[in-house]
Amino acid sequence: MLDLHFVEAVKDVVVNPGAGSILPLFIFSFLNDLIGIFPFAIALAGQLFFLKEPFTLALTVKLLVFVAVPVGLGSAFGSIPLYVAAYFGGKPVIKKFHRFLRFSWDDVEKVGRYFRGSWYDEIIFLLLRCVPVLPSIPLDIASGIIRMQFMPFFVLTMVGSIVRMMLTLLVVGMSLHGLSQI
Repeated sequence: MLDLHFVEAVKDVVVNPGAGSILPLFIFSFLNDLIGIFPFAIALAGQLFFLKEPFTLALTVKLLVFVAVPVGLGSAFGSIPLYVAAYFGGKPVIKKFHRFLRFSWDDVEKVGRYFRGSWYDEIIFLLLRCVPVLPSIPLDIASGIIRMQFMPFFVLTMVGSIVRMMLTLLVVGMSLHGLSQI
């Protein structure tokens, strides 16, 4: 019974976004980014399947303000502990706790290969943050290990998470709206 109420609450947050959705979305995105439960953007966008009215510009703006921005802020704040741990602990901590973290040092090195210390590292970081299916935990840790400055890390994480959420909502919303026209 509790599960049904949770699913209904998540559906309402996306299908009928409003000021009441800001805090729950912030908290859940914070926790999701901190411990990497599931692809949050895809799970939220999937709720648009229950949308009964057309996918309009007004709904898109509401989704940006009441869904994407809180998710982006929550994700940015949720990324900080892993970034700090990697910045100060790095490789020894990851090797020691990799089975609890659900990723290994090899995963971090794969992400770290994209960063070469050049001017376009931040652009690559932002683009990686925007990909809906890419987990953020390896990016958080790679950013700490390569000693990315905190403010660019935080701002780009926030912006990339907002863009990721909006891209996912737009693709799913427009796809479902297109299917409903058939």
